[in-house]
Amino acid sequence: MFSANDIALWFVLKNNAEIKENETENDEYEVYEGITHLKLQKLIYYAQGVYLAITGKKLFFNDIEAWTHGPVVPEVYDKYKVYGKNNIKSTTLTKEQEKAITDIEIDRETSEILNMVYDNFAIYTAWQLRQMSHVKDGPWDKAVKNGNAIINTEDIKEYFSREIVSDV
Repeated sequence: MFSANDIALWFVLKNNAEIKENETENDEYEVYEGITHLKLQKLIYYAQGVYLAITGKKLFFNDIEAWTHGPVVPEVYDKYKVYGKNNIKSTTLTKEQEKAITDIEIDRETSEILNMVYDNFAIYTAWQLRQMSHVKDGPWDKAVKNGNAIINTEDIKEYFSREIVSDV
């Protein structure tokens, strides 16, 4: 099991590599959106949900909280909040970060699921992902209605198994 920050970094690195690759090809027809803080939060939420639905296990150990703009992992928020609404750029990795990314990449099941989540959900804007996470009777909605700060893992697993994974 990884930390939410490990998974967040994986998404940032994946996105930045894709942008760089497409810039060098002078692709004038596609728009490659960077990852903002809001979008990153939703991608890690979707990664946790899809992973739970497929494997029955948590991808990362951190809790996901129900905030105004949807699911949020506070540890990831604290790390990336300095970017505000701007795209997150990757920086020089520490040895621990390099190891975490390597561990994700060599874990075939994890890397396949993360690539599937990226391919299916990074195509949406941050605001579209926010709206999608607010679906009526979804995990975020249930937590808000019940006055819970933390989104129940079983609610995430059940919802993603029923509504998302069957469509991906």
